[in-house]
Amino acid sequence: MTTRVHITVDTEFSIGGAFADPQGRRPIGPPSVYCERHGRSEGLGYLLETLEQYGIRGTFFVETLNTCYFGDELMGGIAREIAARGHDVQLHLHPCWTYFEQPNWSQQLQTNPPNDDITRRSEDEQVRLIRMGQDTFTRWGLPAPTVLRTGGLKVGLGVYAAMRRCGMGIASNIGLAIYRPREPELHLFTGHHDIDGIREFPVTTYTDFCLRGERHYKTLTITGCSWPETRTVLKKAREQGVSDVVVLTHPFEFVKHRGDAARSPTLDRVNRHRLKRLCKFVAEQPGLEAACMSTLGNEPAAPHEDTLDVPAYRALGRILVNRLNHASVGV
Repeated sequence: MTTRVHITVDTEFSIGGAFADPQGRRPIGPPSVYCERHGRSEGLGYLLETLEQYGIRGTFFVETLNTCYFGDELMGGIAREIAARGHDVQLHLHPCWTYFEQPNWSQQLQTNPPNDDITRRSEDEQVRLIRMGQDTFTRWGLPAPTVLRTGGLKVGLGVYAAMRRCGMGIASNIGLAIYRPREPELHLFTGHHDIDGIREFPVTTYTDFCLRGERHYKTLTITGCSWPETRTVLKKAREQGVSDVVVLTHPFEFVKHRGDAARSPTLDRVNRHRLKRLCKFVAEQPGLEAACMSTLGNEPAAPHEDTLDVPAYRALGRILVNRLNHASVGV
């Protein structure tokens, strides 16, 4: 059995501290995606080039509710660029952007603060948000999205009910170490699963160590997981016949910002190394293949009931490397 590897990219603008300081700060648009350095895109541009170098088609979950602040064209141009290069463009929703639907949003902050948790919205409101996203894809001139990822991987059963009402049948909403849903039936680690008629591909979650008899979980991301951990997860997934492994990243993870908006970012060489090693491994290893969720047929669900595990010493190495990497600004 071949294990499919989905490299997924949440492509989103930044609130930029506007909710904390509405007088002095404003949301940040394309620079938070392109991450330009010396005239070269070291965020999205670097990601696209790396995937294409190894013949991999990525799944880009493009956030649409930012149009409440920026209008259609800024993210629309990015989405069309990604699609034109042959990658899969799907729907991402951060509900906090709808706060800007209020003309007096800055005056509302003290009495009615924004939230970015879609599970705190009614099912009807969730339907409205999904349909807003679908309508945005139409205005962008792109095919209707078939796969949804919620912001912050916040999810509950109501999200799947709303998806059904909107005609969307595929999701990648779960990452248990990032957000643990209230409903135990959504405590899914890897593979793909049927949730009331919606095919869910959780971002892969694995066990990295035990603390006082309790498993500690880690969700598979470029910025959070070392390359040895990721390689171990992929090898074990292949050995155990796991149908799908899902990896999460963002364009901004490949640079470091030095706290001064006027200065160019520096390169995050650790994350860049991790992405390149992942792409090379997937491209070259027998039994692994790069895949996109939207292209898969209606095969039976293939749940993996237990977590994949990684030796604790790998986790300790990752913790040290991440601390050193996050403390430095690169070169």
